[in-house]
Amino acid sequence: MLDFGPFRIDLRTCVLTRDGATVPLSPRLVQVLACLADARGALVTRELLLERCWPDVIVADNTLTRAIADIRIALGDSPGAPAYIQTLARRGYRFVAPVADAAAPPEAGHEGVVPVSDAVAGLEPFLAWERGRAALESLSIAALPAAAEAFSRAVAGAPHYAAGYAGLANAHVFRFEATRVDDVPDVEALASAVAAATRATELDPTLGEGWAALGHALAGAGRTERARAAVRQALALEPRNWRHHYRLAACSWGEDRLRAVERAEALLPGFPSTQTLAAMVLIARQSFEFARQAAERGAAAQVAPHDRRLQQAHGLLWMRGLTAVARGAQADALDDFRAEAGLAAAGTSIYARECSVIAHEALGFLHLMLGETTPARAAFHVAATASPGHGRAMLGRAIAGGRAADAVESIGPAAEALGRAGKLGERTLLLAAAHGWAGRGSDGVALVADALAGASSGPMGWSLPADPMFAPLRAADGYHRVASMLASRAS
Repeated sequence: MLDFGPFRIDLRTCVLTRDGATVPLSPRLVQVLACLADARGALVTRELLLERCWPDVIVADNTLTRAIADIRIALGDSPGAPAYIQTLARRGYRFVAPVADAAAPPEAGHEGVVPVSDAVAGLEPFLAWERGRAALESLSIAALPAAAEAFSRAVAGAPHYAAGYAGLANAHVFRFEATRVDDVPDVEALASAVAAATRATELDPTLGEGWAALGHALAGAGRTERARAAVRQALALEPRNWRHHYRLAACSWGEDRLRAVERAEALLPGFPSTQTLAAMVLIARQSFEFARQAAERGAAAQVAPHDRRLQQAHGLLWMRGLTAVARGAQADALDDFRAEAGLAAAGTSIYARECSVIAHEALGFLHLMLGETTPARAAFHVAATASPGHGRAMLGRAIAGGRAADAVESIGPAAEALGRAGKLGERTLLLAAAHGWAGRGSDGVALVADALAGASSGPMGWSLPADPMFAPLRAADGYHRVASMLASRAS
């Protein structure tokens, strides 16, 4: 064992603890830290670290840089005034804190010697956690089962391993988010996520990722006040973790969201999904040019990512298309919706299917706005195939099929499904749009106004000023009042 400051590295299990509590750091990163600490102040070159910790593995140029950054976050260290790890430009790193050797407690019957087989068995839960994290960070929908299985193995092998439960919670949250576009999403996965994240916070209240995972899960369940409280607890523990700021932005609204986006962007410049969150607020405010600029920044990063954490993002071209609709640039909007649909169709990420559905639906409704029913039907067919029974696609197909007068009746089953799933805001917006396309725009606007008046602050209705599905409502009596309500809620 190696001791420094309040920290201890257990070389047998590759676990880092602080005052006896486990610090959430993968075995590989603990190995990097141990290599630095064991050098006792001597220079450790980048080449040596890569050779020892990534043997026979081809890694990206910035892999070690990211690893050191993550280790510094775990230690609460600062690169500008390091207490532990000093960077020597173009040479490597030096561990600057005093390091002491500590005897590992002997296991019963082994006289202080741990057999290799036992050491490997003890390490397996942490190796499983690392496999789960690698699968999860790919954001590939195909990797979700492997991630959940790996984290399940981690907590089965180490029942008090809080980071394992946090990872399992994240896997369940992503499983839910892969279905959130559907009228009836996987709410069982969400319940499992809340349970796993809660267990993580009980086992180790100092684990920021446990609180962040809990906030992420609670936000998906619509419990936004508790979600924000959980993420703020994560930030109190780890104030420089960009993921926590991003999650706070995702469960906040208005100016609070924009400030959280700024902090996440400062810590990880170019992360495209932050711009999605910002553009939503700006569209609700009807600040369409600023929304376009945000979407443009995100779209550029989405198409040409320079960091693996920036890959697999979707939705920015669709978002830019919405701003084009709001500005009356319908040809540009068609191009963006088509590009988003093509990008999402070729994607493998958790969010690819969702973005394919919403892009095709936006494309379909824009064609309806332009009086082009044949391409509209084709777009709605793709959306309905990807998400069977999806209310927006059902509404679009009815209108494109010449049944606008019966639009409300045509979405009856979808509206009932949304109600049973607790997606009441989405149900209201779907019904309002149906009234609009049926020629009863003022009735649709009244539905939205009543829902907004009774809803807590949040993003409900944010796309109303730009989404082509709501075009008939924007021409109806009372819409300006609703638009003012949306802008006020987003302030």
